[in-house]
Amino acid sequence: MNRKGGQLLPTWTLKAVRPWLVGALAATAIGTGLASTYYRPVSIQIVSPTGERSFKLWTLKTKVRNILTQAHIPLNIRDKVRATEKKGNTSISIRDAVPIWIRTAHRHFKYWTTDYHVGSILSALGIRLGPLDKVRPPLTASVTAGNTVDVIRQWLVKKTITSSLPFTVTYRPDPGLVKGRRQVVQNGRRGVEATTIQYLIQNGSPLTGQVVAKTVMKSPAPEVIAYGTAPSATINGQARPIQREIYMVSTGYWPNPAWSTGLTASGTPAHYGVVAVDPAVIPLGTHLYIPGYGYAVAQDTGSAIVGNRIDLCFNNQSQAMNWGVRPLDVYILGN
Repeated sequence: MNRKGGQLLPTWTLKAVRPWLVGALAATAIGTGLASTYYRPVSIQIVSPTGERSFKLWTLKTKVRNILTQAHIPLNIRDKVRATEKKGNTSISIRDAVPIWIRTAHRHFKYWTTDYHVGSILSALGIRLGPLDKVRPPLTASVTAGNTVDVIRQWLVKKTITSSLPFTVTYRPDPGLVKGRRQVVQNGRRGVEATTIQYLIQNGSPLTGQVVAKTVMKSPAPEVIAYGTAPSATINGQARPIQREIYMVSTGYWPNPAWSTGLTASGTPAHYGVVAVDPAVIPLGTHLYIPGYGYAVAQDTGSAIVGNRIDLCFNNQSQAMNWGVRPLDVYILGN
């Protein structure tokens, strides 16, 4: 190859052109001219992204380089040149190599090509496209010098995330509670839900997301709150405010003559409405409201009544046995 005007020019003869650039020619020793020199026409076709042009040239020259020099046609080392001779007719075809840019998610490089269709260019580079990949300009488009071909990689990814489900709150009346009082019967429990989202990834970054499935892994449990419906504390026609409440374990008893004198620690007769308490917890003489029992006064004590325990006096054994042992809230009434 020789260089002319800063560009490389082919030095092959028309009958001895290297097959990887020119194609199959009549077998002749490389570098020799024609068997005889005569004045003849040469057809030249030049293909570029902007179109084709053809013309004829009469020449005595036998080398491709010299013919193109005579025709004032500059060549780039990357141009594709093919010369053929058939029955005395000489043809030279040239495909201009043009620079374009190829841009992918991880590369951006310059590429010289003599094929001006996007699909063929990517095929020559060994760039395979996935089912969701995109190309700009499209595969069927043509390019010109300086164009950029963007290969946009896209694929789908599924991701599952869990979230909590809120519980509902249910209220129900309770005649064992004084009006205005509430008690949590059952604590609420949040549920767990799994949500599967399908993301469209473009060049490594999420582009869009769509919910494709939802599954309740654990159902929420409602919170149940009881509210009091028992009338306000009124003793002898006088309203008594509730000062505080104490959670206690209650038992029923009756003044059995077999083991009891029938008198309380305060000296009053034991009867319905009298309760035994630990004076360190509830002082004697305190007025109380006990859900399911009613109003009472702390007037008695007992060796087993220690801490948050309370004995409720009934008039007979049957009533006391029916009450049994019950945990409950005891309301301390004010004056």
